[in-house]
Amino acid sequence: MVPASAAPAGTAVAYTFQLNTPHAVVLVFSKNQPATADLTKQLGTYNSRFFRANGLQVQPQPLDSTQTVYVVRPLPNAAVAKSYASKLRGPQSPLAKLRGVGYQTLVISAANLVLLQASRDVAGYQAFFQLSYK
Repeated sequence: MVPASAAPAGTAVAYTFQLNTPHAVVLVFSKNQPATADLTKQLGTYNSRFFRANGLQVQPQPLDSTQTVYVVRPLPNAAVAKSYASKLRGPQSPLAKLRGVGYQTLVISAANLVLLQASRDVAGYQAFFQLSYK
């Protein structure tokens, strides 16, 4: 583990850089986004069709009063999680139908996910990710 020395100023969260530990892909949406009403089911169908061997689970969770996250896991490491996140931008993904809907896609280790859920600081994690996971 490498400490997150590159965390932005003012961020008290000590994220760690862990490429070879279990990861997740987190989709961050504004709460009550109409286009996401059945996203859990759509992602489940997509995962069953294209990622059956991975046994992926999708869990929607409120992050704060304005955002909901969809956590897709388990992914064995950062490389697999980044590949999955990239494929979510493809035409067969349920996200391809969400034109005009703003959302973020994050690749995150299991340990950092716990920290993100506690801090609820998506921008802080995004800054760490961009510096660490190039």
